[in-house]
Amino acid sequence: MGMLIYDALVLSRIAQETAEKKSCLTLGVPTLNFSDEHFLHHWSTHPDLKDAAIGKQPFDTAAGFFRNLGFDNISALDISDYEGADIIADLNDPDLPQKIGRQFDVVYDSGTLEHIFDAPSAMRSIAQLVRIGGVVVHATPSNGFLDHGFWQISPDLYRTFYKKAGFEVLTSSLFVFAESPYAMPAEQNLYRTHGRKYITEMAPEAILIFAARKTHDGNLGPISMQEYYSQMHADASAEMAARFFLKFGEMPEPNRTIAKSAGTPKRNDAISTLLSKFGARKR
Repeated sequence: MGMLIYDALVLSRIAQETAEKKSCLTLGVPTLNFSDEHFLHHWSTHPDLKDAAIGKQPFDTAAGFFRNLGFDNISALDISDYEGADIIADLNDPDLPQKIGRQFDVVYDSGTLEHIFDAPSAMRSIAQLVRIGGVVVHATPSNGFLDHGFWQISPDLYRTFYKKAGFEVLTSSLFVFAESPYAMPAEQNLYRTHGRKYITEMAPEAILIFAARKTHDGNLGPISMQEYYSQMHADASAEMAARFFLKFGEMPEPNRTIAKSAGTPKRNDAISTLLSKFGARKR
């Protein structure tokens, strides 16, 4: 696993926007896949990073990088001490947060989760290890890394899980390996507008970088449906109801019940929007 230049730029921006940045936990001991000179070159092209602490002193380790960002306490969690981790633990363990007994301002995964067999349990632990107001950052393979670990992560996994767990999404981007790497947004409308085939063709080898800030302790229970599909089904239901309304002058169940509970016996907001799309006159 290693920290890429993409991760470093995202982490720098997050450090700038995070008031409390005393403690940082890395999952594994990341190696740096760039030099401080290489980073400074990219950093200089981002005016919004002008206040970052980078450049105050050279760094050749991830811990040194985080210290330059202003973190005082940098810990690394790994299943062994082979690479020098100070917290020896198994991310498959559902009781991990209680055993560690503390939370962190930033939890950074530079390519560990895909190697954890019980990924849902690991994600629940990660969510609990982030303090309220803190940030989780994942940089994990999303496409083109067959047999590199157990999993290749879809963008919607992080978005669906962390929103339910009490986080607000800060960024979700696919970074494609190429001679001139570029960022491709991985927001939901990318799926709904272009479909998965677009992502597969445009990102033969892609790293997903995702960051979210914890706002409250949310629901860490099972996720019954992927957000992409629940939104797609909601859109389809609203469109069907709008067409039904235009033909029969009333909404089908369960849309009628939903509209009544919202205090609008004729239609709800989603249906009103779609009615205007289909050219229905307001009543």
